[in-house]
Amino acid sequence: MKSRAVIAFSIIIMLLSLPVHTFAKIPIGIRYKHEIFSRVDITKDVVYGQNYDFAGRLVELKMDIYEPHGDKESKRALIIFIHGGGFTGGDKADKQWVYLCTTFAKRGYVTASINYRLQKPGNVTKHAITQAMHDAKAAVRYFRAHASQWRIDESRIALVGGSAGAITALHATYLTESEYEGNSGNEGYSSNVSACVDLWGGLYDNVSRIDAGEPPVCIIHGTEDKGVPFSEALNITNRCKEVGVYCELHPLEGEGHAPWYLMEEFLPWIVNFLYTKMIGASVKEKEANERDKMPFIGLPHFLYVILLMILLKMVRDV
Repeated sequence: MKSRAVIAFSIIIMLLSLPVHTFAKIPIGIRYKHEIFSRVDITKDVVYGQNYDFAGRLVELKMDIYEPHGDKESKRALIIFIHGGGFTGGDKADKQWVYLCTTFAKRGYVTASINYRLQKPGNVTKHAITQAMHDAKAAVRYFRAHASQWRIDESRIALVGGSAGAITALHATYLTESEYEGNSGNEGYSSNVSACVDLWGGLYDNVSRIDAGEPPVCIIHGTEDKGVPFSEALNITNRCKEVGVYCELHPLEGEGHAPWYLMEEFLPWIVNFLYTKMIGASVKEKEANERDKMPFIGLPHFLYVILLMILLKMVRDV
């Protein structure tokens, strides 16, 4: 009987020494690709700058910041989301942006949804784009100024916008000269980003501002869009091809402006684009190496319980 206990104990030790991926366990996924966190922490109304609105009032610029709950990573990639609304409406807490901030924070990103200066309805001019761009750039600079507080990887910052927010994101990404920085806050820090996701936006007469070596862009745009014509997506795509900037175009055939009901269809495109083009090989290799490690604590808890029950039974039978 004693020999049975010795054999059982030896088998358990051997099982525990096997690589984690040897066992049929529930996959925890890959950071930045899968939802590996179950909860997020939200800090609302963080002031990232200030400037004068269309009425000449000095207003605070605020954003909501989402972080993966319980995350211990020292430096996290950042996504700043910019709402749409024709430069006259919309809000950082609109449901689609809350959803996007949450799902990407669960994937390991720090995410932020910003408000920016809006215009008086019926009086939207190019100045609206300029003000929104200045505010978005101030938000990027805020995170560089407070990178240690929010544990931000300054080399991995993306802008994602929809409609007016996409127009803002594109201008903030590709108009990089100093005269476009504005004075909405956090001067002295770079507003450069690593990637841009354009949801039915455009650069209009600034498309030639895209230059070689600038960040990659993912474009998702309805082919029947009457708000921002699909030709804007084609113009950006053609310019990127001219100068050698990576551009990923996803036409939504037959769709008009802002088809949010297709979110589940186009969300994987955004996830994969940011993972492959911004996160980069070094992080993917790190994740692969971590999966190949063989820590004792790497086994699922239920497997430990089963093995312990087997051991106790064998010992009890001695």
